[in-house]
Amino acid sequence: MIIIGVITLTFIFITFYSMFTKNVVVNMLYENNLSCTEAYANIVGYWLQERINEIELYAENTVIKTMDLEKIQPYLQREMEKKSHIYDVLFIAETNGTYHTNDLIHAGNLADRYYFSEVMEGKKVFSDALVSLATGKYVSVIAIPIKNYEGEIIGLMGGALDLTKLYELIEVLKIENRGKVESYSYIVDKTGQIITHPNKEYILQGNISMPSAWGTEEIVEAAEKILTQEKGQVIYTYNQIKSHAYFHRIPNTNGWKIVSKIPAYSTMHPMVTLHTLLIITGIMVVILGVIGSLLFTNKNTKPIIDLKEAFDRAAKGDLTVRAETKYLDELGEAGKSFNQMMEKISSLTYYDAVTGLPNRNYLVEELTMKLRHKKSRKKKLSMVLFTLSKFKTINDMYGFEIGDEVLRKVANRIKKKVGANNKVVRMTGDDFIVLFYEMGTKSKIVKKTEDLLEDISKPFMIKAHSLHIYASAGIVFYPEDGRDVDMLLKNVSAAKLRAKAKGSGYYQVYNKSISRQLSEEMVIEKYLYDATANEAFALEYQPFVDMKTGEIVETEALIRWYHPEKGFIPPSQFIPLAEKTGLIIPIGNWVLWEACRQNKVWQDKGYKPITMSINISALQFAREDFIEVVKATLKEVGLAPQYVALEITEGIAMENIEENIVKLRQLKELGVKISIDDFGTGFSSLSYFARFPIDSLKIDRSFIQNITNSRQSQTIVATIISMGRALGIENIAEGVETKEQLAFIKGESCHKAQGYLFSKPINPEDFEKLLSENKRYE
Repeated sequence: MIIIGVITLTFIFITFYSMFTKNVVVNMLYENNLSCTEAYANIVGYWLQERINEIELYAENTVIKTMDLEKIQPYLQREMEKKSHIYDVLFIAETNGTYHTNDLIHAGNLADRYYFSEVMEGKKVFSDALVSLATGKYVSVIAIPIKNYEGEIIGLMGGALDLTKLYELIEVLKIENRGKVESYSYIVDKTGQIITHPNKEYILQGNISMPSAWGTEEIVEAAEKILTQEKGQVIYTYNQIKSHAYFHRIPNTNGWKIVSKIPAYSTMHPMVTLHTLLIITGIMVVILGVIGSLLFTNKNTKPIIDLKEAFDRAAKGDLTVRAETKYLDELGEAGKSFNQMMEKISSLTYYDAVTGLPNRNYLVEELTMKLRHKKSRKKKLSMVLFTLSKFKTINDMYGFEIGDEVLRKVANRIKKKVGANNKVVRMTGDDFIVLFYEMGTKSKIVKKTEDLLEDISKPFMIKAHSLHIYASAGIVFYPEDGRDVDMLLKNVSAAKLRAKAKGSGYYQVYNKSISRQLSEEMVIEKYLYDATANEAFALEYQPFVDMKTGEIVETEALIRWYHPEKGFIPPSQFIPLAEKTGLIIPIGNWVLWEACRQNKVWQDKGYKPITMSINISALQFAREDFIEVVKATLKEVGLAPQYVALEITEGIAMENIEENIVKLRQLKELGVKISIDDFGTGFSSLSYFARFPIDSLKIDRSFIQNITNSRQSQTIVATIISMGRALGIENIAEGVETKEQLAFIKGESCHKAQGYLFSKPINPEDFEKLLSENKRYE
């Protein structure tokens, strides 16, 4: 009777426990899956918000604000190369609806798109799904107004999210379940239209609320619940498979919802297994009694509770949480799947996919924690930001595969050099940051930076290519250069920019003057845009004197900028900014036009014709339409081409040599003269110069100024003059300031000279007086 009683009590206990466990498991699975779906909705929502913020940043970019397609399209193309895994196309639109993409100018008109009018009213729009006008793909458009500095809307900045690529994001978040059919997630809009789905044929083609599409009223009722409620669960049968669908509204969207579909039998399988184990165990625990039953119960419910807690923490955004995997049943397998998912999400969030290094997100969290620690212990920390030069050239010449391998090798060199106690981070693109925690004095950090710059400059052998790459570096120290993460990153970037301006292989330790200089450059840059738009520049002219006759036979046009508030701004200050922003193109074209016009005015007044020498920038010379611009300018002002000499530097001539030879010959055919400026400062090959159709070489002023006290400078100047004569090329000495210098170059039979000994650069009126006097110099 005791045995029968124990068996009876045991089976009664197992029966009631099974019923209780079933409800608990069902409720827990419901809560867990719903929590997961909510977490996925938030992740997708945050990701979409990042895209909105990203497009908003583009709209605020100074290049975009110019609404100059010649500047904007190359910029969009560069950005699209980085973002092609996210966007189908990046584009801008004018206020009349005409839009231009990263690949196509005048791609069409989108004024009839509903979001266009909203953006023109100043709204930021994340559109419903639609078919791209540019590519015909299924996209959702993020559209942000472009405003000028007065806050007026001057256009629209847009990015089209490829809905098929959007699925790559939610595929990472897939809920794994046992069974022959895997679970999957998809997104629908507020009308039931399918936005993205593992089956691409459903995208914008299927609607979950249409009976004709899905076949049963049960599915239509489930779809109605999905579309009318914020979150929840529905159960339906499709193709004879019963499924649970958990859904949740996605933040930052117009009613979009993410739906996670899980086969019902895969949800019930752990419970069936658990009940079977309970029955078998119940028979065994008859012998052991009530104590064994209680222990067994505790053993089987704790994994479920632990798994639920892990899901709850993950749903709240804790990416460090991991489930217990020591269990050998389905719950242990579920824990492993959960951990794999969290590892993947954490990796995507905190690590760079190319180099495997920590990324910017990791750096911010790590540095925030370290700074709290450093404050309490009053210890110092230093940060070095390295930026690579010529990396884009390697990508362009050899492809991204070689470029990625270069990044990996650079990362390995840096990691090997800094040691395990410090941290290496890849920020973005070709920028790397090193955090030195325990490196002692500032001089040691500087020495380590110098060593790293030298290591990076050593050649790389990749797939039989010997590649050279160089770097510049900015250095900051905590707490002197910033007491929080934002300030340290801002100041180290400023130091890096100053080092990069010096050239490859340089470093710069941050100081407060750098920030002031950058602020001053930003002000000058803003003024420069206004000055370019208003043509607020002037030209001065410095004569070239014939060494035989003493007559003025040529003059050089030199740009000057007098700002109403800042006063005289030297070319050495604003020309580099003009080259960086691309404003050098309109400025250079204006100089070309104005100098030719002035020369024509002097000729029309009856003065003896002279040659106008005009400096040409590298960007200006490299443009495909440069020859047409020169031709059109000469035609417009009516100046004969033989009275124009275009000056290009030695460095410009030696880039893309074969192309430049063709372009120089075309200019010669046009009739203009070609002059090489600053000759002797570069690394030219005489074999190439023999092929260049050059009329004159301008000997750099640094050699002329040293000829009275430097035998080496005398030899260089004499050699250049002799070489020019042998090649039938005129020689022009720049920077002649003393009679001794003049006597030397005359003795070497130099053709022409220019410098303060004859005249400083003067305005057109004063230069005209020189022409009227027909002045001769001894």
